[in-house]
Amino acid sequence: MDFELRRAREKLEKEQKERKERAKLRLDRERKAKEEARKQREAIEAVHRSRRLDAIQAQLKVPPPFFIFPRDYARFLDFLV
Repeated sequence: MDFELRRAREKLEKEQKERKERAKLRLDRERKAKEEARKQREAIEAVHRSRRLDAIQAQLKVPPPFFIFPRDYARFLDFLV
C-alpha cells in the first residue's frame, strides 16, 4: 500500500512540475512577444516621427504665398506639427 501511495505521489509531483514548467515557458513566450511588439511599435513611431519632420522641413523650404501674413503662416506651421 505504501508503495502505491508513493508512486501516486511521485506521479502527482511529476505532473505538477511539468505543468509549472509549461506555464513558465508560456509566460516566457508571452514576455518575448510583448517585448517584440514594443520594439516594433517604437520603430514604427520613429519612422512616423521622421516623416513628419521631413514634411515640416519641406514646408519650411517652400516660400509662403504672397497673400499670407507672417502671423497666419506661423499658425499654419504650428498646425502642421
